[in-house]
Amino acid sequence: MPYEKYPKNSDSLDDTLAQLVKSIAIEEEALATLMQAEANKTLAFVGKDRNLPTQPSSMEFIQFNQTVTKILDSILMAEWMLAKKIDSVKQFQYLIQPSLNKKENTWKDIAFSDDEHDPSEDIDY
Repeated sequence: MPYEKYPKNSDSLDDTLAQLVKSIAIEEEALATLMQAEANKTLAFVGKDRNLPTQPSSMEFIQFNQTVTKILDSILMAEWMLAKKIDSVKQFQYLIQPSLNKKENTWKDIAFSDDEHDPSEDIDY
């Protein structure tokens, strides 16, 4: 991937958050490609007309299921991590309020406290 086009050692929190969102998008694209490959593999296994052209044995069915399950578990874990990253981006964006802070925000400008409002509670899923 062409990571050299992203700015390095940026002090801007906005730039940092943008880079994080871009990296999440790249990983989501990779996961989508992996899921498409798994779908194609499954289609080849069961056949276009679901006629099982390779005549798999019971053991081959079990092995195929185990392989698919492992890959889908890995994808699920990766998606969970990406969801956590997006939650972090939303929290940082909530903390940055241009109307309250006219200067450019940097990592040093952000303070956390235990009694802060969680912006994700405002979202109606």
